[in-house]
Amino acid sequence: MSDENPQCTEQKIKEAARKVFIEKGFDGTTTRDIAEVAGINQALTNYYFRSKEKLFRLIFEDIYREYFQEIFSIMAQPLELRVKIPQLVEAHFSLFHQNPDLPLFLLSEMRRHPDLLTPPSKDRPVFFFLRQLQQAAAEGQIRPVAPMHVLQLVMANIQFMYLSRPITMEISDLDEAAHADFTRRHKDIVIDMLMSYLFIV
Repeated sequence: MSDENPQCTEQKIKEAARKVFIEKGFDGTTTRDIAEVAGINQALTNYYFRSKEKLFRLIFEDIYREYFQEIFSIMAQPLELRVKIPQLVEAHFSLFHQNPDLPLFLLSEMRRHPDLLTPPSKDRPVFFFLRQLQQAAAEGQIRPVAPMHVLQLVMANIQFMYLSRPITMEISDLDEAAHADFTRRHKDIVIDMLMSYLFIV
């Protein structure tokens, strides 16, 4: 055991694990990788978290809860859709702009290891948002479109910008700063497209 405060050691391991898991995924990560990034020995990593699987579950749930907290908060608020939808697009953009590798990590790991991933609370704010869309469509406030199509349009149009970043930068000969500007302009187009499509009047 190290003389370092156990809470500090545990936090150091978690921070290292988050970095390595997002970079390499579950399959590409070893506890040795995590220990090296944390600057501790592998035995100490195993002592605190027992297995790579347990640590991965913990990290995924932390990421899911922490990163999507703002998005879920917006979904749950009693806001008009004309206000809520632009806020959701902005929140998605902000989330992935600050964490550009996050979409690939989430999609890859949810596909490869669904048994290891248990997002907390079944995302009840999502269901609130979907019911709000359904009610608005029934009342003629928005175009009669299935709520999941709207949710897909919000998520996909932002997330794909970051999934396709290497291709976009290569095709358009963009550096990081130019790509950041491109994504900001694209975000505004997505908001305009969604609002123009949904709100007929």
